[in-house]
Amino acid sequence: MSSQIKILEALDQDLRESFLRNHRQLAIPANHQLIFQSDWGSEAYVIVEGIAKARSLTLAGEEVVISLMGSGALIGDLALLSPEPIRSVDVVALTAVTLLKFRDGALKEALESSSTALALIAGLQAQRLKVLGERLMLMHEDATTRLLATLLELARLNGPADDPHQPIPAISQNEIAAIAGLSRGTTSTLINKLRSNGTLENGVEGLRFATLAPLQRRGLLPTIPPSPG
Repeated sequence: MSSQIKILEALDQDLRESFLRNHRQLAIPANHQLIFQSDWGSEAYVIVEGIAKARSLTLAGEEVVISLMGSGALIGDLALLSPEPIRSVDVVALTAVTLLKFRDGALKEALESSSTALALIAGLQAQRLKVLGERLMLMHEDATTRLLATLLELARLNGPADDPHQPIPAISQNEIAAIAGLSRGTTSTLINKLRSNGTLENGVEGLRFATLAPLQRRGLLPTIPPSPG
């Protein structure tokens, strides 16, 4: 199990064993809220399987999705890096999720005793800022690009392979709309259009990309040049 979790791979054996001591495995259903924004808490988790979202609510009660998290994602570390252990976002399961819950203080001990762990967490925060910047830029794109980017991210997170050909998880169109920053009606219309033009198809395991060409044309995926002769 630990081979799926980068923070564990980076630790030496003794520290890894200490980090995992008395951990628990949890199974939570879709739509379960694991963390509440502004609550106090220092527990840290890693996703073993499934997809969760980090979100905030505006003063008007509208949901803003900050990021999506899949297998290997660390949850709860930001509170440990803050002056007070206060949660900065809500974390809600989009699908059924399996988690490792570390004993209280395990992550703090790892950060205090291992420069490797500290560097890894710093790199993780930098990557999160990069992803958030990309997400903010995406909100200025047209509706089809935003929807394609959302479906691509969901497909890539829907399994350990980071593969855009993986099926898109069976979540509601309301959820997809919220992630993409679109209305429910626009999302439904565009999904039907992408089905009819052959971009999406209904496979045995659910909706998936039939072709990646539209993603490549919009710069959402690199274009792989053809092999020479």
